[in-house]
Amino acid sequence: MSTVVGRQAWQDLIGQLVVQKQRLRELGDFESDTRPNPGATEAQLIAAEQRLGRALDPQYRELLSVANGWEDFNLGWSLLGTEDIGIGARWEDGLMASRIWFEDACLGDEIGAPNDASVYQLVVANENDFSGTVFVFVGESNTLPTGAAVPLEPEETYPDLYSYFVDELKGITAWEG
Repeated sequence: MSTVVGRQAWQDLIGQLVVQKQRLRELGDFESDTRPNPGATEAQLIAAEQRLGRALDPQYRELLSVANGWEDFNLGWSLLGTEDIGIGARWEDGLMASRIWFEDACLGDEIGAPNDASVYQLVVANENDFSGTVFVFVGESNTLPTGAAVPLEPEETYPDLYSYFVDELKGITAWEG
């Protein structure tokens, strides 16, 4: 599992993403006016874990306690909140994507992880395409760490979810329109 980074680190990172998203909106670069949802309560986190039948990745749990989902945080990409975990259309689409990419296309071989869809948990959904969809690896591998963030199509994987969002912030910050 990934190592916790602390709520303050997530609050700072989410705050910076909000600022950059607003900057892009002012430039007119295809950004919608969305904000992260308020953090999940402990009861919401527990309910999501009960639907999953296991604990959430520690960093994802921390992130959800700060931002319980965020529609279109970057273009058409949305952070799933506790109400999406284990139920609903987004979750079903994520299960289908993990089967297509990790079982049918054997993407796990490319990243040094199992080709078993059940060890990839959807975290970021793209309403328009598979590109930009992000999973947290919840299985075990000698190569890919448990808690790694795996985007589709993975030009690179990230050691954890926090690293993925830091990289997203860098990309959004560098965009000049």
